[in-house]
Formats: sequence, C-alpha cells, structure tokens
Amino acid sequence: MTQRYNLDSLEFQTVRDVLVTRLTTPLGRTGLEKLGPLPSAEAARETLQQVAELAARSRDTDAAPLPKLEDVRGWLPGFLAGDHLPTIGDLVDLRRLLAAVSACRAWLRSRQSHEALCRMGLAFPDVRDIAEELGAVIDSSGEVVSTASPKLGQIRKEIEVADQGVRHAVQRFLSDDRIYKHLQNPEPSWRHGRPVFQVKQESRQVVPGVLHDRSASGATVFIEPESVVSAANVLSDARAAEHREIQVILAHICRALRRYDADLELAVESIVALDVALAKSTLVDTEGYQVPEIADDGVLRLEDARHPLLLRTMPREHIQPLSLVLGERFSVLVVTGPNTGGKTVVLKTIGLLSLMAISGVPIPAAATSRIPFFDGVFVDLGDEQGITQNLSTFSSHVKRIARCLVAATTRSLVLMDELGAGTDPEEGGALGYAVLKALEEQRVFSVVTTHLGRLKDFAYQHSGAENGSMAFDREQHQPLFRLELGIPGASHALDIADRVGMPHSIVAAARELLGQRDQRMEEAIERVHTARLHAEENRRRADELVRSADEKDKQLDDRLVEMDRRRAWLEEEADAVVDAGLKGVRDFVEESLKELSNAPKPFGDRARGLLQEVREHLQNSNVHRRRMKFLGGLRKDGVVYVPRLAKRCTVKKLDRTREVLTIEVGKMRIEIPFEDVSWLHPLD
Repeated sequence: MTQRYNLDSLEFQTVRDVLVTRLTTPLGRTGLEKLGPLPSAEAARETLQQVAELAARSRDTDAAPLPKLEDVRGWLPGFLAGDHLPTIGDLVDLRRLLAAVSACRAWLRSRQSHEALCRMGLAFPDVRDIAEELGAVIDSSGEVVSTASPKLGQIRKEIEVADQGVRHAVQRFLSDDRIYKHLQNPEPSWRHGRPVFQVKQESRQVVPGVLHDRSASGATVFIEPESVVSAANVLSDARAAEHREIQVILAHICRALRRYDADLELAVESIVALDVALAKSTLVDTEGYQVPEIADDGVLRLEDARHPLLLRTMPREHIQPLSLVLGERFSVLVVTGPNTGGKTVVLKTIGLLSLMAISGVPIPAAATSRIPFFDGVFVDLGDEQGITQNLSTFSSHVKRIARCLVAATTRSLVLMDELGAGTDPEEGGALGYAVLKALEEQRVFSVVTTHLGRLKDFAYQHSGAENGSMAFDREQHQPLFRLELGIPGASHALDIADRVGMPHSIVAAARELLGQRDQRMEEAIERVHTARLHAEENRRRADELVRSADEKDKQLDDRLVEMDRRRAWLEEEADAVVDAGLKGVRDFVEESLKELSNAPKPFGDRARGLLQEVREHLQNSNVHRRRMKFLGGLRKDGVVYVPRLAKRCTVKKLDRTREVLTIEVGKMRIEIPFEDVSWLHPLD
C-alpha cells in the first residue's frame, strides 16, 4: 500500500524532538512515537482546539495538575494479562497515576467555557473508586497499611509486643558487666532480622550465643546472645506472619485491579493524551506557534511561516518568513531561482507545517493561516539513489514522481524538488512539463522547484499554475531567501560562483560564452520583477485598509453583543434583587405572624392563613420557578453561585426532598438551602 504521508522526507521527527523535551511524564513518549496525521479534519480541529484552550488556561495561571509520574507501561500490560505480579513500588506508582487521572479529569471538566477540554475530561475514566481501593491498602510511601485487613492489624500489634520483648532481653544482656566489657559496641546490629553484637574474636567463648557473621578481617564476630534468641524468635515469627498476610492482601488487590483492566488502560492513554497536548500548548505559550484553521478542503494559506528546524538554530527575526496562498487562483506553483536561495526550504516548510497541522500540532506561522486536511502529502526531495534497487539518481527521482502521480488526488499535496533534473535538459524539461500538466489538470496542490527554462514557461500557458522565484540581491550577489510570486527567477549561477570563490577569469569567460541576449533577457525579467513588487506593495496596503475597516466593524458588532448580554444580565439581576427583598419581607412577616398564630380565634386562623398566602406567593413567583428549574438540572460536581458568599462553589450532594445541598468552600463542606443559591452568575 502506498504511503500517503512522507513523514521522513519532511523530517517530521524534528517535531517529535521539539515536543519530547516539553513532556511532563515519560508516558507521553508513546504518544509522540505515534504522532502523525489524524484520521479526519474534525479530529485535527478538536485536537488543536484542546491545545489552544490549554495554552489559554496556562496564560491565566490555571495550569493542569499533571505531576511527574513513573512509567507503568513496563509492567502493567503483563500484569493485566496475568503474566506476573507487580511489586509494592509498582502499585504505589499506579496509585499516583490514578490520583493524577482523577485530578486532571476534574480540572478538565471544571471550565464549561472551554468546550474541547470538557470533552477531553469526559473521555477520562472515573477511577476514584479504584484509587480509593488501592489507597485503602497501600499508602503514598509504599507501606501496606495496618487497616488493609483485621489480621494484619493484629499481627502488627504482636510485632510491637515482640519488639519490646527483644529490647528488654537486650537490656538484660547488657546489664551483665562481665559480658559488657567484651563488646566492641553496646548498640546491637541486625543480621537477617536478628539482633547481634560485635565481639572480638578472642572473646568469642565469653559471650554465649549464635554466630551470625564475621568481619572481613576476621577480628570481629557478630553474635546473637543466647538470652535474646527466644525473644528474637517470637519477633521473627511475627514478621514472617506479617509478610505472608501482606502477600495475601496484595494478591487480593491484584485480582481486584484486573477487573478494572479497561479503565486502567484508558487511564494511561488519557494521561498520554493530556501530556502530549500540554507539550504542544507550550509551543504556543513560549515559542509563538499558532493554531491554524483546519479546512475539509479549499485553500492552503500560510502567513509568516517559518521552518521549526530553523527556529531551533537561529533567532526568529533572522529567518525570512514565508507567505503563500495555494488553491485559490492556482493549484500548481513553479519555483525557480538561485542555488542556495531557499527553494528546498520553501518546499519543506510547506510540507512540514501541513503535516503538523493535520497531526494536531500548532505551527510557527500566523493564526490566520489555513491548512486543508490533505489525504496525502507526497514528496520527491533530495538526491537519494536507490542503491539497493540498482537505480540511478534520475531513475530514483522518476520512480518517486510516478508514485506521486498515481496516488495523489485533488485533496493531496505534492512537493517536488528539481523537477526534470539529472538527465538531458531538453528531455528532462519535456518530462517535467508533462508532469506539471498532469498535476494542473487534476488540480492537485503542487509546489515544484526547477532550473529548467521550459518549465518556467508552463505557468504562462496554464491558468491553474503560477511562477514563483527566490529573491536575489544583484548588487551583493547573494540570495535573500524570500519567495516572490508572479514571475520566474534566474539561477544566478555565475553570480553565486563569483561570490563563493570561482576565479574571476573563469566567471568572465562564462559570461562571454553565455551571450548578451541571455543577459538582456535576465535584465528584462528583473525590471518586470521590480514593477511587480511595487504593485504587490500597493495591493498589500489596500488589503490592510480593508482589513482595518473590517476589524472596526467586528469590534462594533462585538460591543452590541456585549451590550445585549449585559442588558439581559441586568434584567435577571433586577429579578434577583426583588427576590432578595421578598425573602426579607417574608422573614419579617413570618416572624410577626408566628407570634399571632397562637392568638384566639378568629385572629390566629387569619394569621396562619395570611402566613400560608405569603409562602405560596413566593413559591409561585417567576424568580422561584427559575431557581427551581435551574436546580432541577443541577448534578453532583456541578457549579453554583452563592450570593451571600460571593463565590462559585462545587456541589457535593443534593437533597431534593429537604431542598438543601452541600457545597465545597475551600476545604470545608457546608449545607445550605436551595433559596441561598442563584442561577445568576456575576459578569466576568
């Protein structure tokens, strides 16, 4: 099957190399290894929107709570397959990962205005139960907690008692002055869980007990005193029982974890996706990359584009930006100009930035850039020879070109360097002309570089093609690395040869052989080129004036929308003020009527009736109905505004029978009645 995207030819690995240093966890490396064109334009737009929203929240100092995590993929797949058991350290790493998933899930879903992040959060598995189950067994330091099972708790109490028994036995041993003077150190050491003392070899017979070890020189022996052996045996048995019970507990928790295999795998994938997205967002934050528009088809527009590899090696201001529109007036661009003038960089910039965009990666270009979702990016670059296939340079080029022509569609991008080179110029020019004609007829997005004069004529003879040239400074005899559209460029081979050290006599002889006619033609092209630049500058200024007027119209429209929003908010705020006033009146009236409700008839009955009428009037008000409608759609973990606290709070529990809800304020949880909640949030 033909490869649809030539990632290697366009050095897509450069993008992965840029991103890998920006990952938070080692888990993200898997995502970068798989980084490439996404399955659809919608998927690319969704991924880029996530990146844009992450960058926006980072600028608001609201960064994702993704901590540094250990890579659990080395053991997790095998464990879930039943091949082996994890260590306690592995389970601690898993516990931290699950805690991170829960924290990131809540964070992603906490801002309704960031729709792509909310959708990303909805895809995160809810692993709180798994994390709690694991946390009930193992703490953050890697210890199995005593409450993991009743038996373990009892054993650890026995260990404490046995440990005290050993300490008392050691103290009694040390209280014997006849033995104490033969010890090199009164503090016991531990060998294999047994208390031992350092004794000189010549005093071995004076200190009765079990020999456990010797020093390297043999001058010191390590003896467990005979009087301590019995107490140490009790401690050793208790610790052995503890170890067995821990293994039972771990086996139980492992069986429980395997039941959540799908959630655990999804948890890892979710962290990978978030880590990669965060790495991409840092390109926007720190490097000035932008999120382009992704279109299903249509026009390719690059504005102020730069190659990522150049940005890694030199300051941005030293790189000549590339601006280009392809697919609007023409679909085929033929680029000519001097060697070392930047033609190949133009091809690689167009190709690599297109691949980045459809892979969900922001690009080093203006935000107004637009990339169609190409169904393939086909490339013929460089002078690679098919040695293993016994192909010459020309044959290798032709084979790649043929592959491009067969596989490309109207939604593909084709990039060819030095079309028609490597063979007789006349035959190469004829073949290149036919290739351009086929691409133009199929309306394939194509950018081609060449030095052949016949191919420069192609754009003048076909409406779907255009010439482009790399600018050259004739006075300084050096390329300017700027793409200019509308006119072919000269190769300036003699100027470049003169600049890089070719003897002047040789260059002069070459100019004489070239002839005056060719030089006059180049001078005519240069004059036309200059006139074209002036026209382009005038057009650019006119476009800027139109754009400025459009922006002012948009600002006016935005202000009108904002005024409508504020008017609606003020109307609701007025309702809220009325509601607050009515509640104040109700509280006052209720207090007064309660005192009268116990009065003799008929005054008590009238007071109670009046009190009921006040309550019914408030319950039937528009404000009350609006509040109840709002609360009817409220769910756990939703966000409400509490006017008396002047805060947005997270709902942790709802009791619709009692009409109360529990909210989280800081680290506290408090219960408030429904009537203390407002559906109205203050304007930002």
